[in-house]
Amino acid sequence: MAIKESWRWIALVLLLVCGIDLRLYFLAQDERQATLAWAHATLHTSAKVLLGRMDQLLDTYDRTLSGIGEAIGAHGGLSRRPDLYLHRLLLRRHAITPGLNWLMLAGTDGRIAELSDRFPASDVDDVSQWPFYQLPLRHWEMGLYIGPAQRSPHSDEPFVPVSRRVENDGERLLGVVAGGINPEQLRRLLEDEDLPPGFALHLLLEDGRALACLPLGPDCLERNWLADPGLARAILAAPHGPFDNGRVIGDVVGPGAFARSERYPVLVVATADEARVLAPWRDSLPSYWVIALGSNIGLAALAYFAYHQLLRRRRALEALREANQGLEARVAQRTAELRQREAQARTFMDTAMDAVVVLDQERRVLEFNRAAERLFGFRAEELLGRSVEEFMPEQTVPIHRALLAEAAAGHAVDGAGHGREMLARAANGREFPVEVSIGSTELAGGRVFVGILRDISERKAVEEELQRLATTDGLTGILNRRAFTAEAERLVALARRHDHPLVLFILDADKFKNINDSHGHPVGDQVLQALVRAIGGGLRQSDVFGRLGGEEFGLLLPQTPPAGAHQLGQRLLQAVRQVRLPLAQGELSFSVSIGASLLAGPGDDLEAMMHRADAALYAAKAGGRDRLAWEGWQPPAA
Repeated sequence: MAIKESWRWIALVLLLVCGIDLRLYFLAQDERQATLAWAHATLHTSAKVLLGRMDQLLDTYDRTLSGIGEAIGAHGGLSRRPDLYLHRLLLRRHAITPGLNWLMLAGTDGRIAELSDRFPASDVDDVSQWPFYQLPLRHWEMGLYIGPAQRSPHSDEPFVPVSRRVENDGERLLGVVAGGINPEQLRRLLEDEDLPPGFALHLLLEDGRALACLPLGPDCLERNWLADPGLARAILAAPHGPFDNGRVIGDVVGPGAFARSERYPVLVVATADEARVLAPWRDSLPSYWVIALGSNIGLAALAYFAYHQLLRRRRALEALREANQGLEARVAQRTAELRQREAQARTFMDTAMDAVVVLDQERRVLEFNRAAERLFGFRAEELLGRSVEEFMPEQTVPIHRALLAEAAAGHAVDGAGHGREMLARAANGREFPVEVSIGSTELAGGRVFVGILRDISERKAVEEELQRLATTDGLTGILNRRAFTAEAERLVALARRHDHPLVLFILDADKFKNINDSHGHPVGDQVLQALVRAIGGGLRQSDVFGRLGGEEFGLLLPQTPPAGAHQLGQRLLQAVRQVRLPLAQGELSFSVSIGASLLAGPGDDLEAMMHRADAALYAAKAGGRDRLAWEGWQPPAA
């Protein structure tokens, strides 16, 4: 009986040893799968984040090239002679657009008309055979062209070309505007992802040629990556992003992910070397062997001790063992789940390029990721447990509380997909605009708010500069023709609605061609600038003053009767007569002629007023210049 009982104990001990060893084996395999899942999540998140940043960068270049094209259309197109206005336009856009080596304008003959880094542009530089010139020229429906890295046509520096067609309002082709992106700008995008060792990023065009690689190999820019059958099969098998483990690029085996832009012909491929990803897991395997060996020895000793106890305790010991086994399984399962969730959350927080701030229901900071540290200049340890309102301007606090209230009520605060804009304050006291999206959830400890913030200072500056360039004359600083016409149309409609008087002056510099011919165009530019200063000094804030073209200007006087406008016109003539422009050979004086018309009645409009004012200006010129002439109103005799 004792021998039979011994064999039962031995068999039981062996079974328990095998069960624990198998459990440890499955735990090790679970950890391996969790490591690969973390790599998948990291690659997928990095690919999407990098693609989003690339789309934002290309949006900036697209807006820059489009804005230059609109300015050229308003300017009247490209000139065969060097055009200082267009050169200055390229200089300004080059200065406010990050990552560009140069900007260039080429005419329909393929010759370079203007360059941002040279004036005048050499007329022997011909880009008609370059793809970044040919493709936009041939395909009118093409938006922003993006090409592979190459050498500059006017220097030896590498660049990634972007270009657009230039057309006027009548859709007549004027040429091509192009820019050269510094490849280091694209490489920095990849480096900013800060991926662990063994991970690789490739920024590719749709035809497989690379724009940037990390790490940078010797054949990065020359190789067609989609020609690699492993990568082509992976993208075909997983069109929505993540790859299964396999040989994707070259001989490297591991997981991968890719993201394709919906707006531009670019895609991001992220891969990882499985051997390097699993290196920490392999390093932990000896720990499992030690645990297994210790468990086996301990279990054998426990069985030996239990066997020599009273047989009446056998059932209690067996029940205790079963309870222990169940508890270990539940603890292991819960631990694995918590590790996976924590790894996913930490990966998102650490790889996100936008600032992520987690608050409790008292608006105290619970989490503060690396991007938030860079954005606000605080370390996470400095803010944990403190109120988030400490780094907000006072006028922003009520807005922030209202957004939290919306999120607490179950409404996602994302501004129809674009976020809400508000002011934030950095550690040094600097206030800057941010775009905020807020969500909330209910946890065991209470409600938690998650805010995603993005610094939009650069975008705001670009928008303000583009608005200023679109409405301002580059030489004189007053309204350009388009902006003047739009404001004049509004004032004419307002005057008709309220039956207010409205007077239009058209001013033209006398003998301006002679000044240009005798003294040169730079002096002519100075004359126009001095004329604007003299006229602008005598105007009200409500008056609208703009340059219509060349030496011709428009002045609209709202709520001004003809007699008052006539007196103002005489003062403006006198102000211009008194201007003296110092030159090397003496002082230069000049005069203007003014044609005036007034709003005739309900059926009158701006075009008719300008036509009458032009006729009056012609009469002033014919009458000897340096005078004010009216059409539709007779001034009283002096």
